[in-house]
Amino acid sequence: MSKIKLFDLSGKVQEEIELNQKLLVSEVHKQAIFDAILAENLSQIQGTHSTLKKGEVSGGGKKPYQQKHTGRARQGSIRNPHYVGGGIAFGPKPNRNYKIKVNKKVSSLAFKSAITSKVNNNEFLGLVDSIKQDKPSTKAIAKLLKELKVNKKVLIVAFEKNENLEKSSANLPNVSYKLWNQVSVKDLIDANCVLAQKSAINNWVERLN
Repeated sequence: MSKIKLFDLSGKVQEEIELNQKLLVSEVHKQAIFDAILAENLSQIQGTHSTLKKGEVSGGGKKPYQQKHTGRARQGSIRNPHYVGGGIAFGPKPNRNYKIKVNKKVSSLAFKSAITSKVNNNEFLGLVDSIKQDKPSTKAIAKLLKELKVNKKVLIVAFEKNENLEKSSANLPNVSYKLWNQVSVKDLIDANCVLAQKSAINNWVERLN
């Protein structure tokens, strides 16, 4: 059974909870993780790139020189692809859809595998729900990470919008803040440490099952 510690903002352990097994898998499925991240990356491509074909390039309305008696190969137009400034052969056109579909079963498996990977590597920690700040404090978050001995890329997952916590994290280049329903497989894998509030973890369990 997997247990994680819940820390408060000062870095002290307030509680130890057992992760719901519905959130984990017996074996990390790397292919599912790969498929989920690939789908996310491709979905961010706008597909607006475009090139001009031979018939779309301006100029070149007549033959560059006569057909015969020049000793050169015959040419029909300076808009041909082999001319500098000519049209592009087989170039990309806009409105191409790069998105690929990942079914719910694979998506769920990928998310669980990502969390399992973090738990197995001791990179998944908990935060208590009762984190309250009178005002944003970057110093408080920096102190928390120092207490937890975390100095790499950190993902803080909140169960509800917390402006002070969000603003406190914003000035730290290695820290990102997201709500539980905004976290993707890529976010989990990219982070060296995941700090998730207790209710955020519970919400994941409900959504995945």
